[in-house]
Amino acid sequence: MRYLLTAGQAKKLDEHAIGVIGFPGLVLMEKAAMTLASVLMEREDRRSGFLFVCGTGNNGGDGLAAARLLCQQGYRAAAVLIGNPKKLSEDAKTQMKLAAACDVPVLQAESVLSPCYDIIIDALFGVGLDRAITGVYERIITEINAAGKKVYAVDIPSGIHGDDGAVMNVAVRASATITFGANKRGLVLYPGCEYAGEVIVGDIGYPRVSYEAIGPTAYYYEPDDLKRVLPVRRPDGHKGSFGRVSVIGGSAGMSGAALFSARAAYTSGAGLVKIYSAVKNRDVLMSGVPEALFAGYDREEEGETVVNREALDEAMEWPDCLVLGPGLGTGEMSADIVSYVLEHCLKPIVLDGDGITLCSKELLRKKEDIILTPHPKEFSRITGREVSELKKDFVNEVASFARETGCIVAGKDARTVVSNGQEVYVNVSGNSGMGTGGSGDVLTGIIAGMLVQGLDCFAAARVGVYLHGLAGDCFSERLNEYSLTATGLLEGLKEALSQIEG
Repeated sequence: MRYLLTAGQAKKLDEHAIGVIGFPGLVLMEKAAMTLASVLMEREDRRSGFLFVCGTGNNGGDGLAAARLLCQQGYRAAAVLIGNPKKLSEDAKTQMKLAAACDVPVLQAESVLSPCYDIIIDALFGVGLDRAITGVYERIITEINAAGKKVYAVDIPSGIHGDDGAVMNVAVRASATITFGANKRGLVLYPGCEYAGEVIVGDIGYPRVSYEAIGPTAYYYEPDDLKRVLPVRRPDGHKGSFGRVSVIGGSAGMSGAALFSARAAYTSGAGLVKIYSAVKNRDVLMSGVPEALFAGYDREEEGETVVNREALDEAMEWPDCLVLGPGLGTGEMSADIVSYVLEHCLKPIVLDGDGITLCSKELLRKKEDIILTPHPKEFSRITGREVSELKKDFVNEVASFARETGCIVAGKDARTVVSNGQEVYVNVSGNSGMGTGGSGDVLTGIIAGMLVQGLDCFAAARVGVYLHGLAGDCFSERLNEYSLTATGLLEGLKEALSQIEG
C-alpha cells in the first residue's frame, strides 16, 4: 500500500517534520536534491547537459541544490532562475549562495531553448500551487514544452494541481516526475498523470510519526501488495469452502452481462455460482458458463410473465453474497426484483448496472453490506447530480456518498475510486482498452469472488478493482489495448493471478 497525499497533507508532512520533530529544512532539501541528482545520474548520459529551471520557492531550492551536486560530480549542469530574486525563500536563498560558491552557471531565461542543454528539469512550482499560471511563467512553461527536450519535473509538473490533477491554464509535460515522501493525488488523477509521466517516489527521511500526524489519507496498491491482501486458499478446501455467489441479472434475450459476472466470479476463485435470469436465457447461459447452476427469476402465470418470488428467496438464502443488476433491464419487473431483494436480502450485495439505475438512496439506507459499482452516468442518476459536477472532485464525491449511505462505493472512471466513507482507495492499474462492453460486469464478478472467499466488503472492492485493472494490463502487455474485450479481461485475470502465485 502506498500513500496518496493532497497538497495540504504534503505541506503538513513537511511542517511536522521541521516544526515538531526538528529536522532542519535545509537537510530535507539536500536529501531531496540528492535523490533528484541520483535519478538523473543513473538514467542519463554523463555527456548530457542539464538545465534546471527554478522558481523562487523551495521547489526551486531543490533544483538549485541538485544542479550544484551534478556540477560537483563533473556533469554539465546550469540553472535558470525565473522570478524576482528578492522573493527567494530562505532555504532557496541559501542554495543560490551555495550554487554561486560552487561555480554553478546561472543563466538567463532564454537558455531554455538553447541547444547546449539536452535535458530540462522543471523546478518552478511545488505541489502547493493553487492558482492559474500566467505571465512569464506561462511563457517559460510553453517554451519548455516546445523545446523538444526530455523533461523531468521536481515533486509535480509545474501547473498541475496537487489535489485533483487539473491543469491550471498551462502545465509542464514531463517524461518523469521525482516526488518526495509520498505520491501525490495530482500525479495519479487525470489529466495530471498524463503530464507527470513516470512517477518516482523518493524517500528523503520523513519520520513515521510525521506521516501519522497528517491523518487519514488516500492510498493505492502495487503488485507486491496483492500477495498480502488476496484471500488465502485453504489447501484442504472444496467448492463449499470458497464461497457461493448468486447472480441476479439478464433480461429476456440479454444474457451477456450476467454471463460475464458469473465467469469472473469463478475465475477469481468462487466455489459455486448460480445465475438467476430470465428463463429464456437458460440455454445461452448454460452453454456460456457450463460450470454455473441456473434458475429462472420469472415464470408464466395466466399467460403473463411474472416475478418468481420463490426463486428470488432462494437466490437470497443460498449464497454467501449476491450480485444484483447486470443486464437486468429497467422495466417494471426488473424494478420489482431490485426493490424486493434490497428490502429482504440479509447477505452482502454487489449492486451493478441496472440495479443501480433502479435503486434509490432510501433503499440503500435500509441495507448494510452493499457494494455499489457505478460509472459516472449511473453515479449521476443515483445522486441527482450532473456528471460534470461529480467529476470536478470525483474522489471526495465518492467518499461523501459512501459516508452518507453507509455503502461501499467503487466509482468507476479513468481512475476508479473506492471508499467506505472514511478511507479512500484510488486505483492505478488498468488502461484505455478497458473501456469496452462487459468490462464492468467482469469487475462485479471479481468483487463477488473476493467477497465470498472471506474478504470484507471494503477489502473485496479494493482488491477486485485492482485485480480488474491488472487483468487489463496483462492482456495489453501481451497483445494491445485496442483489442481488449471482456473475454480478454478474463484471460488477463488468469495471467494476473498466475503471476501473483508465482
